[in-house]
Amino acid sequence: MTTAVLPSPPQLSRVAPESDTLLGVYIHFPFCTTKCTYCAFVTRSYVADLAERYVGALETELQCFPTTCATLPLNFATRRADTLYIGGGTPSRLTPHQLERLLKACRAVFDLTPDAEITVEVNPGDATYERLAAYRALGVNRLSLGVQSFFDPDLVLTGRDHDANAARQAFQAARRAGFDNLSLDLIAGLPGQTGVTWRANLSEALALMPEHLSLYLLEVKAHTTLARQLAAGRLTVPDDDLAAELYLTTLDVLTQAGFETYEISNFARPGYRARHNLKYWTDMPYAAFGVGAHGYDGSERYWNDDRLENYLLQVEQTGSAVAGRTQRTPQERWQEAVILGLRLSDGVSLQVLRKRYGVDLHDYRAAISELQVTGLLTVTSDRLYLTPRGRLLSNEVFLAFS
Repeated sequence: MTTAVLPSPPQLSRVAPESDTLLGVYIHFPFCTTKCTYCAFVTRSYVADLAERYVGALETELQCFPTTCATLPLNFATRRADTLYIGGGTPSRLTPHQLERLLKACRAVFDLTPDAEITVEVNPGDATYERLAAYRALGVNRLSLGVQSFFDPDLVLTGRDHDANAARQAFQAARRAGFDNLSLDLIAGLPGQTGVTWRANLSEALALMPEHLSLYLLEVKAHTTLARQLAAGRLTVPDDDLAAELYLTTLDVLTQAGFETYEISNFARPGYRARHNLKYWTDMPYAAFGVGAHGYDGSERYWNDDRLENYLLQVEQTGSAVAGRTQRTPQERWQEAVILGLRLSDGVSLQVLRKRYGVDLHDYRAAISELQVTGLLTVTSDRLYLTPRGRLLSNEVFLAFS
C-alpha cells in the first residue's frame, strides 16, 4: 500500500477568484406542466401569462447585474463567460421568442466566448422539431433531455408527462434540428426497478448514441410526493446492495460502450464532458438568475428568494432578489474543493490545493491513510482519487473531510 504523501501545514489565507477565470451563467425557469414525485426543486405550475411576466423579470435581473454586484458587492473578477445553462423546472416551456430575449439580455451583460457551451434542459413532451430547430438557430448548442426512464410504468409512477416513445422521438427531433451534443438523464433505483430493467434502460439509451449521460441514483428528498409514498408503505425502493449492483452495471456497460466516467454520476464520450457542471465540481465562479437560484463569485455564495411572488416583486422594484449571502472561509473552500473534486475521475491535485487554498491536510493524515487501507482512496505524490469501491461509498469518504 502506498503511503500518503501530504504537504506540511502552510498558513491559510483568503483566496480571491483568479482574474482570468471564465464564468458560468445559470438561469432558472421554474415552470412545469406536472410536478414529478421525486422533485424537490423550486417549481410552479405552468401558466403562460405568469411565465411571460417571469421572463420579463429575468431580463431585468440580468440588466441590473452590474449594479447588483457593485451594491452587494459581489467579487466577480470578469464578465467573460464560456458556459450558459438554462435549467428548471422545464425550460423547454420557453417559447423561441422568450428564449431569444433571455439570450439577448445575457449577451448584453456577459461576454460569451465564441465556443461557449449553451445548454437548455428539455422535457421530451415539449421537444417538437420546430421548437428545437428554433433553439438551435438562436445559438443553443447542447440539450439535456430529461428522459429518466425508458419504461412507461416508471414514468407514470414518477409523474412524468411523457412516455418512452416520446423520449425517443424527442432525441431524433433534436438530431434533425442540428444538435450534435445531446445528454440524457436517467434515474437508477426507482421503486420496483431491477438489475434486468436497469440494464435494458442503459441499452435503450445507448441505442440512441448520445454524447453524454447523467445517470443518478434516486435520492428521496423530504417533503416530496415520493417521500410521502414511501413513508406510507405504498412503495419501496431498491436496497443498498441492489443500488450498488445497478451502479457497477452502469460502469461496466458504459465503459464498454466507450464512455468516460468523468464524474460519479456523469459519463461522456471523449470531448463531451459537461463544461458548465464542471464549474461546480472544480470550484469555479458562476452567476445565477431566477427564483431560488444560487450563485458563487469565487469566495462568497449568494441566493435569490425562492418564493416566486416575492422574487417577481423584488426584481420589478429593485432589479435584484438576492435573499442571502455567505462568505466562505479558506478552510470551508478547500474542504468543499476536496469533496467535490473527488467526485471527478481526475481526482484532486495536492499542488492545486496548496496553491489556491493554502490547504492544511496535516490533520487528515490519519483519515486519508485509513481510507487507503480500506480501499476507498488512492493517493499518489500529487493526487487523491476515489477507487471504484470508493465511488460506491463516496459519502463515507466525504465525511472524513467535512
